[in-house]
Amino acid sequence: GAEQMTDKRSLQEIVGKGYAEFWHCRKRYRVVKGSRASKKSTTAALNIIVRMMSLPLTNTLVVRKVASTLKQSCYAQLKWAIARLGVSEYWRGTVNPLELEYTPTGQKIIFRGCDDPLKITSITVEQGYLCFAWLEECYELDEKDFKLIDESLRGQLPDNYYIQLTLTFNPWSSSSWLKGRFFDTPRANVLAMTTTY
Repeated sequence: GAEQMTDKRSLQEIVGKGYAEFWHCRKRYRVVKGSRASKKSTTAALNIIVRMMSLPLTNTLVVRKVASTLKQSCYAQLKWAIARLGVSEYWRGTVNPLELEYTPTGQKIIFRGCDDPLKITSITVEQGYLCFAWLEECYELDEKDFKLIDESLRGQLPDNYYIQLTLTFNPWSSSSWLKGRFFDTPRANVLAMTTTY
């Protein structure tokens, strides 16, 4: 897996300071609010690649409000993470459909926009399980978008596997549903972080 390929020291250099808890967290929800320069998205992208390479039955769903914004944002960040980890030869990207595949196992990172909710509810993976979701700029999402995605990640998993949704966003207006749901009341299955650069 990628943990073995990049020794611990170089991973620490690559990953932003202050993200150790985020990196190792297995709670169902990891919610990170931070400024543009806080490395939250690059850290999320690196973490997804490392986890998928070390857990061969995992697949990841990446969501933004509008599908057309995914290629320039999350897809580009994940491709950067693959290159930064030195594992480009093991990953193949396609644009139509927008997808990244870990070729040794056939695991996939699938990209969807909430502008087509049917495409989210009908996701199936050929290999393994849909374990991870990354919701980028998720203050753009409605709570019903979130519930739809949350409900698509369900089911029995083998030992050592877990389901996790990672939500990243720049600070919101205080009226956001995210605040009430994840920040106002501590919950056992939530890691809520506010990061600065």
